[in-house]
Amino acid sequence: MARLASSAGVLGGFALAACLVQRPIPDPPPATAAHETRRSFHADGTTRSETRVVVWSDGRVERDGPEREYYLDGALEAERFFVHDAPTGSWRTWFPTGTPRSEVDFGTPGSDVPCVQRFWHSNGQLAAEGTAVDGVREGRWNYWSENGAILRAGTYRGGKRDGSWSFHDEHGAKRAEGLYSLGARVGSWTLWDEHGEAHERAASEVEVDDQ
Repeated sequence: MARLASSAGVLGGFALAACLVQRPIPDPPPATAAHETRRSFHADGTTRSETRVVVWSDGRVERDGPEREYYLDGALEAERFFVHDAPTGSWRTWFPTGTPRSEVDFGTPGSDVPCVQRFWHSNGQLAAEGTAVDGVREGRWNYWSENGAILRAGTYRGGKRDGSWSFHDEHGAKRAEGLYSLGARVGSWTLWDEHGEAHERAASEVEVDDQ
């Protein structure tokens, strides 16, 4: 009887050990996706915006395709494109009159290739033009007034002014010129007064638009 009891105890131990073995949890099924167009509306019920999205079974929602916004009269106000929430292609906006307001090229996501950006005044005059990488200004930029006079010109690095910059009055006459280092004015600057006389000043003494 003692031997039977001992055997029963051993078998019970094996059974308990078997129960304690954890089976691997199966991987969840891969998420599935479906596209849909989502809309918003003006107070009068006309369409305000249309956005193409991809809705994943795990709850994620990503913009994937065109996104458009409309004025109250139905005229197109803005057009943008996305690939899984990443900006891509050429983004455009328009004034209510239908004239171009901006054209921003994002190229292909992650390509790091400089793309052109342009902005206009409401009278159709070009207001700004330059290059950017993934939407961040990089390289040479020029800015103009509504009458076409140059206002400022220089280069960016990583979205900050870096290198030589010049500033002009509303008629295009040069008023200041000097260097930036990653957004900070540095070195000696040249300023011109209303008579065209040049004066040297330290960067700390110069007052210009740093935006």
